[in-house]
Amino acid sequence: MEIRTTSHFDKSLSKKLKKNPHLKGKIKKQIELLKGNLRHPSLKLHKLTGNRSQEYSFWIEGNLRITFIIINNAVLFTDIITFFHIHTGGHFITKYLEIIEHA
Repeated sequence: MEIRTTSHFDKSLSKKLKKNPHLKGKIKKQIELLKGNLRHPSLKLHKLTGNRSQEYSFWIEGNLRITFIIINNAVLFTDIITFFHIHTGGHFITKYLEIIEHA
C-alpha cells in the first residue's frame, strides 16, 4: 500500500512535531500498523461522517488522529488533528458564538 500526503498534512505534521517531538515514533509505529493491516485494533480506524464522510481516521495517541482518504490502492493523509476537530468540523468558535447568542 502506497502512502501519500497532502501539503496541508505535511504542514500540520511539521507543527505538531515541532511542539511534541516524541510523537514521531508513535506516528511511525501507527503508520506501519496501517500499512500491514487497515483493521488492526490499535488503529481504532473509523469512517468519518458529515462534511468529512469521504475520509477515515486512525488513532495516534490521546485525542490525536490522522485523517485520510483511499484512492485506488493508495492512502492519502489529509490532516493530523484532534478528535474534537474531526467531529465538529473544526468550527468550535462558530458553534460557541451561536450558543451564546441564543442564551
